[in-house]
Amino acid sequence: MVLKIHTGTNRIKKFYDNISRVAFVLAIAVLIQALVLPEKANGADTSNLTVIIYSSASISLNWEDNLTGEKYYVVEKKVDSGTFQTYSSPPPNSKTAYDSAVSAGHTYTYRVWVMNSEGRRYLYTPELSFRTDEVAKPTSLTLTPVSYNQIDISWGYADNKAYNTIIERRTESGTEWIKLASIGIGQNTYSDKSISSGTKYYYRVRACSGSTESVKSAAYPEEGKTAYSYLYKPTDFYGIALSGYSIKLNWTDNSSETAFIIERKSPKSGEFEEIAVVPQNNNSYIDSDAELEAGVTYQYRIRAVSGTTNSEYSDTISVTNTYLKAPGILSSSCTDGKNIQLAWEDLTDNETGFEVWRKTGSNTVWELYETMGRNATSFTDQNISLQDTYTYKVRAKINDNSVYSDFTNVTTVWSVTIAAPSDLTYEVVGAAQVNLHWKDSSMSEAGYNVERKQGLSGKWYTIGYLEEDVVSYIDKWVNTTDVYFYRIKVYDKSNSINYSNEIAVSLKTPEAPTNLQANPISSSEIKLTWEDNSFNETEFVIEAMQFYSFREIGRVSANTTTFTQQNLVSDVTVTYRVSAVTGSNRSSTSNEVVASAKKYITYSDVSSVKWAETAISNLASRGIFDTKAGSKFYPSQNITMGEYCAIIIRSLDLGMVPAGRYADVTSKHKYYKEIMSAAKLGIISPDKDNRLYPDKAASREQAGLMLLLAMKAKGTPFPDEDGGLLKQFADYRTISANTADKIADVCAAGILSGRIINGEVYLQLSGKVTRAEAAVIAYKAINLYDKNM
Repeated sequence: MVLKIHTGTNRIKKFYDNISRVAFVLAIAVLIQALVLPEKANGADTSNLTVIIYSSASISLNWEDNLTGEKYYVVEKKVDSGTFQTYSSPPPNSKTAYDSAVSAGHTYTYRVWVMNSEGRRYLYTPELSFRTDEVAKPTSLTLTPVSYNQIDISWGYADNKAYNTIIERRTESGTEWIKLASIGIGQNTYSDKSISSGTKYYYRVRACSGSTESVKSAAYPEEGKTAYSYLYKPTDFYGIALSGYSIKLNWTDNSSETAFIIERKSPKSGEFEEIAVVPQNNNSYIDSDAELEAGVTYQYRIRAVSGTTNSEYSDTISVTNTYLKAPGILSSSCTDGKNIQLAWEDLTDNETGFEVWRKTGSNTVWELYETMGRNATSFTDQNISLQDTYTYKVRAKINDNSVYSDFTNVTTVWSVTIAAPSDLTYEVVGAAQVNLHWKDSSMSEAGYNVERKQGLSGKWYTIGYLEEDVVSYIDKWVNTTDVYFYRIKVYDKSNSINYSNEIAVSLKTPEAPTNLQANPISSSEIKLTWEDNSFNETEFVIEAMQFYSFREIGRVSANTTTFTQQNLVSDVTVTYRVSAVTGSNRSSTSNEVVASAKKYITYSDVSSVKWAETAISNLASRGIFDTKAGSKFYPSQNITMGEYCAIIIRSLDLGMVPAGRYADVTSKHKYYKEIMSAAKLGIISPDKDNRLYPDKAASREQAGLMLLLAMKAKGTPFPDEDGGLLKQFADYRTISANTADKIADVCAAGILSGRIINGEVYLQLSGKVTRAEAAVIAYKAINLYDKNM
């Protein structure tokens, strides 16, 4: 027992001895690594290393000081394949180390260590190897200002050597050199286009080796070479003759110059000569030199100057010393956002044409946009875009002689749309007065102009100037012999305009209507038609005589040639005549016609449907039904699709020549003609089996939709409603979403109405349509059509 315990104790001791030896070895290894192997840091704890070669015997090493509180740096140097030796130990915050112990023909390798604030020494830069004869600094630099935004740079190297080149630049007020560009080997020119006008710049160049630019030559010249960019040159330079002895020059000043220099070239001299120095901020000069001769063409150019630089010359212009009067006031307007109209006065009689100049939006440069012939006084620009600004000016010219007038005033217009006034109408309010009315369709107008012309070939004149929101105007100066035309011009603050419809007005006594005819169409209606022979009527008056005298029974608007009298008594004779009216002037009457409504027709079983009796009787007198008078109508019987087609086709006079057949409709069918007409008009459509089911009872939904399509074919569409209208019916949730909007249109027109069941109104679209209901639907459709006519 004691032996076992002793043996176990020895094993445990041996195990702990082994652990101790391993720990000791690891500690020694860590210590050796700390003493021998360099530590490296990432990110801002390190820097790149670059070199500037001043000569084969002098260099400088450069790095970034990215540390805080470092103790010192260590620069190590290796020559060719030798070993690294400590070269210097720069103090904290150093960025440069110089070495003059170098020479051509050797490869030098450098690296920089740092002892940081924590007492850790690690490699701060990567190694950099180079030869001191690897690059040489440039020996020449030339700067050439080209324009206000360009300076050309060229340089060279001794013995025509070639290197990659770095261009550096700074401004006069700056102290830090900024790399402008890196230029590849073999290229010795560069254009700096990132400059401002009238500014002093410093430039210098240096050679570099490789794409990393770690090995560079000294800069040439070290202090830099200077150049001024040009000032902005004067623009819009033009001239006009004020007389045979003076010429006025105009330009746009674009710079902070101290003066302008103007030069002139005459046919005699053949060279440009300075004729004037104009103080700063001026934009015109009058050349009244005694040497000027009338009718002679001179050339001019101008440039801006300051104490240190100047601009390029302006464009050279030619001016003939012949006076030409400028056009009168230029006006502009934009119609409907699609074109811009310009108008001016021609104040001279010897021009050969006019020039229209334009600039767009924020563009400051004028362009010669269009040339017009002599005596022109207007121009329409159709090359415009919506929501843009256009500016114009115009001048007169004499071709081939460089003779120009001064420009007109400048006018600017914004290409926007303004809604035109609508529904311009009139009424005669006195012996020589008409009252004009229109609808205000715009929300942005600044006002209205009322324009009038006499006769078709007359000229439009403005007779009234009105403020915004005004929608009427009385013209008190209208005679009874002329025809007048009116229109309303709306305008806004950006010169956008638009015009209303034009109307013709005449207070002449209108011509009488002719060829009056009366056509009985039912037992209670007679339709009148006539020919309109006047152009200036405001309405027609319809008169009827029963017994001994005529009385007025209705009026219709101008250009209408039909009228239907309703609620007549069957078989009673009526005499009609029609006259045209303008104000208080009334034409003679038309021919007289005599007619009576058709015979009243009824059926033996319609007294039970009083609500449908008028409709049934009216349609019967029109010949819509095949049922004989006095027999049974069967008003409560469901109507078939075929008979319903016949009723609406006959009622709305939509019959067409029948052709073709369907699987269940042949020429032998009772309503073949009407069914084929309905199919051709799209009122009904076959199913996939080419069937129309003419003998199937029609539902209320089918009846409503078919009538909707029939009225559309007749040219009388229903009101446009959405399905929300149907919420008034208790069963609106059962209505198909595909047809809800169309059924709503039918209900809004008053064609379909609900059925009252237990105190609630149901539409019951799946219910069948009775013959009485079909008659009422057709009767309402006829009345709706007549009303819209």
